[in-house]
Amino acid sequence: MINKETKIYCSFSSNPGNNGCIFFNSEFKELNMNAIYKSFYSDDIKKSIEAVKSLDIKGFALSMPFKIEALDYVDEVEESARKIGSINTVVNKDGYLKGYNTDWVGVKKYFETRRFDSIYIIGNGGFSKSVQYTCEVMNIKFSIITRKNWRLIEELDDKILFNATPVHVESNREMYNWAPDGSGCSISGNLVVDGRPHTDTGREIALYQAKEQFKIYTGVEID
Repeated sequence: MINKETKIYCSFSSNPGNNGCIFFNSEFKELNMNAIYKSFYSDDIKKSIEAVKSLDIKGFALSMPFKIEALDYVDEVEESARKIGSINTVVNKDGYLKGYNTDWVGVKKYFETRRFDSIYIIGNGGFSKSVQYTCEVMNIKFSIITRKNWRLIEELDDKILFNATPVHVESNREMYNWAPDGSGCSISGNLVVDGRPHTDTGREIALYQAKEQFKIYTGVEID
């Protein structure tokens, strides 16, 4: 039951979904926490963050296109998020806002179950910056593909492409040849690892990063 002691958490997006609500509210219920999570549409992140302070919302998540812009509206940025240059998680402590980046944690955990020696990252936005930082931490060689050098995709063969944009990119390698350890990729063509939220890869990364968000918000680590 919601009461004056209930802690409120939320997310802001230009295209909100229910995955965060399902995950967080299930965990709150499982752990018997007096908290609730809601998903909100926003087209003005500055005003949304002002509302967070007014309503004493304890923490919130950010998705595209707000991960970089929101840096201007928080009081402190955690070190890894500062290096990345984008935030997707913010904690509100008595009106003092601290930004974090948990995207890179999700990407790192995903990469740890595969074998990547080098990848081409498609896009250079907030999520892409998290993928780039992960590669730096894990010593994975990477190159960035943007609109300026988009035709490079047509010239590549037998490469791993990580799609860090909301745009669909075709893969011309059969996925059944892909094993978690990176073995078995013997046929020619590029494999696109699609990081968009509705894909299997995106959902796996989102789950990892959501667990990290939960720990930041509540101090509780979940399996």
